[in-house]
Amino acid sequence: MKRILERPGLVFLLVFAWKLVLLLSTSQPIPANDGFFYDGPVVHLLNHGGYFNPSISQSRPISGTEFFSAYPPLYQLALLAWMRWGGTTVLSAMVFHLALFGAYQVTVLAIFRRLRIAAQHASIGGLFLLAITFDDRPDGLACLLGTLGVYAVVRMLEGARGWAWLAAGFSVLAMTASLQMGALYTAWVFLGMVAGWKYLRIPLPVLPLTTLVLLPPLLMALVRFGFPRLWEGFLENVHGNASLTGLRAPQLGDLLKAARVLAAVFLLAATTLVTLKRYWQNLKWSPREIIFLSGLPISVSFIFACLTVVAANWVGVVNYFQPILVALFLTAVAARRPEFLRTRTFAVTVAALVGLASIRAIGLTTWGVACATDVSRAAALQRVGDELDTAPANSNVLLSTAYLYEADRHSGGNWIHEDYAPTCEAKETFPQALRRLHAAKLVLTQFDYFRRYRAVVDQLKAAGGVQITITNLARVRAPDSYAAWQQVLQHVAWAPVIVNLEWSPPSP
Repeated sequence: MKRILERPGLVFLLVFAWKLVLLLSTSQPIPANDGFFYDGPVVHLLNHGGYFNPSISQSRPISGTEFFSAYPPLYQLALLAWMRWGGTTVLSAMVFHLALFGAYQVTVLAIFRRLRIAAQHASIGGLFLLAITFDDRPDGLACLLGTLGVYAVVRMLEGARGWAWLAAGFSVLAMTASLQMGALYTAWVFLGMVAGWKYLRIPLPVLPLTTLVLLPPLLMALVRFGFPRLWEGFLENVHGNASLTGLRAPQLGDLLKAARVLAAVFLLAATTLVTLKRYWQNLKWSPREIIFLSGLPISVSFIFACLTVVAANWVGVVNYFQPILVALFLTAVAARRPEFLRTRTFAVTVAALVGLASIRAIGLTTWGVACATDVSRAAALQRVGDELDTAPANSNVLLSTAYLYEADRHSGGNWIHEDYAPTCEAKETFPQALRRLHAAKLVLTQFDYFRRYRAVVDQLKAAGGVQITITNLARVRAPDSYAAWQQVLQHVAWAPVIVNLEWSPPSP
């Protein structure tokens, strides 16, 4: 183990190899419930023509029937280039995200080498890459671009010319892939450049900073006034999105989730705060301290926002910050208390933190493998295809993201994303949406069925007027079917739950 930790490149390679083997052998991690929201317009364009996503047309009619403008377009452009070569299957999308993750790993390793992080510290930071297991949204591309922006700041702090412009450019590009994640990295880049001017006495990059601050709102203004219909499509999604929850008290479940995946960030933030006066006030500034002390408060602030203002599931993006922050923190500790890094307490703490952050990774490799052996991706998609082929003509069928890539190749029905069935204007409930649509089938992953639709089906049964038949193809129970595991291990089973609905004719 010690020899492995002395070679950070090997640690990073082993993490990537684990993800690659898991993907090729068991098709994990399975795309989460909103992945096809972002991928659908590209899949539909390549399969049928037309850059929109019909599966979300019930709640996002502009992006679902005219032109997809619910989100900035850079991710879709990258995916389009990929899928022209790799096809529009769900596996192609999963490989694309693995490639983005690999590029992100290379960038993190490059940051470590530029900052001369000791091999052992870089390797320990690399172990926290195991916490990054959800790779099915534009966030992966945004975090890659944002991390490239951080790398560019490092080069700027070293005195290299022109890198401030690259830092600003990567940050703006990150926002055109994901507004939220791009803004987070932009704050890190901005603080890093300003701190370099203040503490390292390098020239303040006024023009790159101005571009970084002004270009995103100018681009938004261009869309707002130059393409009003696209802006309406964007607002359509903003108004229908539950990401902004309003001020709330932190919930116990959200706190536990944040602690599980980001315990290392909490610990090093608390340690830094406690030792700030003693160790940090008179420190000798270098690019390492600037990157760490500009990234850490942004991470903690964002975690706090996820617990009190915005959707709690956004907290996972700090996983992309965590490997860098951990390695930089250990470097700072080594400069002040090197003897501590050789103690048993330190070894046990690192093992506990990595183990806690890797719970989902362990679950994918154990319980997930058992579920994949039970029903494989190929078998699941074959059954999904059969269900779609036998659905009544022009019927409405609700499907989970994992099956919508396959559904888009089938004709004869209306394939609806299960998360976007209710209309926004009427504020429909899911049972109301199913009744309005007279949905013929639900084809759902274990997660989507047990998370939401089991209760919806129970409500439909209680209200009457519909005959319901449920077929769960899973012989090995997925963790999603256990209330105690739903918040710990999700999306590890391809086996669909098929719900057939036969509606009673209306009374004369």
